[in-house]
Amino acid sequence: MGYCLLSVNQRGSYSLVEAGVIKMKSLVIQEQLKELSDGLDIVLKSHKIDEVAIENIFFAHNPKTVLKLAQFRGAILLKITQNIGYFYEYSPLEVKKAITGNGKSSKEQVAFMVRRLLGIKQEIKPYDITDAMAIAITHSQRLKSRR
Repeated sequence: MGYCLLSVNQRGSYSLVEAGVIKMKSLVIQEQLKELSDGLDIVLKSHKIDEVAIENIFFAHNPKTVLKLAQFRGAILLKITQNIGYFYEYSPLEVKKAITGNGKSSKEQVAFMVRRLLGIKQEIKPYDITDAMAIAITHSQRLKSRR
């Protein structure tokens, strides 16, 4: 699971604090959920986080994939709710449109724009990280428009 922490100032300008992935090594779902929860705990407790934005659930064709995704999403949302209290959600279409201007953009296009917006020269892999960065940037843009 990718994550990104941005610092947003009063004018709405943002800067990258940290980004990365929480990896699950186990093949057993119960252990994967624990690894995800522990990794999320480390991220949430090692920084002062005011707001959290996540990707809204998307549809998959495989019912087993949907169920597994829902289980992980439930664990993530519980951890966020326990630690932060509230979260914002953005659909993949909203994020792509906010970042590239096109809701049908490819992951490569989103990654390119994220690097450009954050002034990062080197390639960022895996795309889970640039997806998380895109969600964070989208949320910071929404924050700016709410002010």
